[in-house]
Amino acid sequence: MKLTKRTLMGATLALALTPLAAFAEGSEDPIPGIDVIIEKDPSAVPVMKFTLNDGEMQKFNSLKGKERAEFLAGVLTRYLLDLGPKSSPDDLRAMLVEGMGGSWCGPCRLVDGAYVNRIKLPGEGLAVEIKGIK
Repeated sequence: MKLTKRTLMGATLALALTPLAAFAEGSEDPIPGIDVIIEKDPSAVPVMKFTLNDGEMQKFNSLKGKERAEFLAGVLTRYLLDLGPKSSPDDLRAMLVEGMGGSWCGPCRLVDGAYVNRIKLPGEGLAVEIKGIK
């Protein structure tokens, strides 16, 4: 009977914890930092790296859902303008928001304890890799 109880407990625990994997896509939880790498696409040669500062992180963590994506797109656009893009600031912001999905990290992958989202910017020859540190 112990084997049956143990098996039942294990199965119950597995079923209870399985939905937690869905939350690895990015959430509304505060995160301590976001690193960004702007790369030449498709070579993935970095052309700029930066981390959001404390003020930007406080603002980011105070927002929810799509507001996070819109704020982050605004910050990224400021940096992208230094690279002399072909697109307008509004077009860059729109490409970034679309690439982030319904939240800042809708299509993210969990890699080495960080949420990673790579967004290609069509016509710019660039890709933006966003790493949300957990």
